[in-house]
Amino acid sequence: MARRGVTDGRRAAPADHADPRRCGCAGKTPLDRVVMPARERIATRLATTRVTLGPDGDAARLPGAASPVRRVEALPLDGRAPEVPFASDDRDAPVVTLACALVGPAVADPDRFAATLGDVYAGLDGPRVTVGKGHAVQVPGAEPGMVWLEHLRRPDGSPAGSDGADGTTAANVDAVHAFPVLEPHEQARVATLNARNDLYAAGATRPVTVRPLVAAPGGDAPAADRVAAWFREGAPADATVLRPSVAAHGGEGWVVGASVDAAGAVADALLPDPCAVVVTRPAGGLAAFALGHLTGDDGLRERGRRALLADTAAVADAVRAFRPTGDTPFDPAVHVARVTDASGEGIAGLGRLAAAAGRSFRLERLPVVDGVGAAAAGSWTLPDVTVETNGPLAVFAAPAVADRLLDRLAGVAGAAAERIGLLGGPSTGATRRGR
Repeated sequence: MARRGVTDGRRAAPADHADPRRCGCAGKTPLDRVVMPARERIATRLATTRVTLGPDGDAARLPGAASPVRRVEALPLDGRAPEVPFASDDRDAPVVTLACALVGPAVADPDRFAATLGDVYAGLDGPRVTVGKGHAVQVPGAEPGMVWLEHLRRPDGSPAGSDGADGTTAANVDAVHAFPVLEPHEQARVATLNARNDLYAAGATRPVTVRPLVAAPGGDAPAADRVAAWFREGAPADATVLRPSVAAHGGEGWVVGASVDAAGAVADALLPDPCAVVVTRPAGGLAAFALGHLTGDDGLRERGRRALLADTAAVADAVRAFRPTGDTPFDPAVHVARVTDASGEGIAGLGRLAAAAGRSFRLERLPVVDGVGAAAAGSWTLPDVTVETNGPLAVFAAPAVADRLLDRLAGVAGAAAERIGLLGGPSTGATRRGR
């Protein structure tokens, strides 16, 4: 990644000037108002190229690539074109690209967002490229902004692999605004776990490869070796930490993130009818941290901090046991149909997932971290407090399978699972509350 402005100077750290109102996933580019409308425009822009957008899912999937070959690039969003990935290699070897954009207010509308990112993606035209996962963060003052790209492909000469569970790698990129008071290795841990949650949703648990991403105001960006030390200390013990990508973004505040990949992804299945929705723990960890910091409630902030730093690998393993392995076909009476990371969008994301499947979502209950409801009263709405960073997994399964999963999770450390609702018939475009 571009190194202009990189310095150790005064030993700046991510918590410097961090805004509790914008920390974690609270500062992401709005999906409903910007990203989703822009996807349609970008797809149209790419129609005459060999570049396509992957499905709107938790993670990209790369068949048969347990150890992909990687290329990394970062460029300012000033009209210059990216490098064509693997340009000297086989044009027919498919490439999966992860993209993370840091954009300022000028790009925070669907048309500008689509035009800016669409031109970047079109510039990748050459091999068959799938932009498998994209992510965008709003950074005040970051004009024109920047985009980070990591391109993945199978090693030369390797077989295509199967579409079974053990023959597919899941990959994801995610980045969040830095948190006040957290130490650098804690910031790195939150970033890693938050990105990894999407791999858990895809069924890929371990081992995991992590590439740290850090962007800071000009003059504050740390040396890559220093960032690597933060992530080696903060990431789970089973993670392999690659060389970080570090940049100066020219805006306000630090952004800390990671690209991650792991083998063992599972294909999503059709949602059964009826379909129960289970969350693996209460929402509101990010809200607890931010509200506790803003109100001076140290106990609430500490509850949020513990949730942000919690590695839920054991929970993910328990959920993974309810998904098909190898060539075993999906059985709705045995397996969960889908798992998603209920973090960035919170409860609204579950409603959007249901609506995309043509279903309605009846919300029966909504567990949140103790103290969040009272602290949020009069200032935050209930959906707002469910916007998460490293939040719960949401599981969709037939009611009997959901009941067995709840029994299994009752004995797993870090789980506090509850059924929160039921998917009904045709969607009305809204999440309904139970009476």
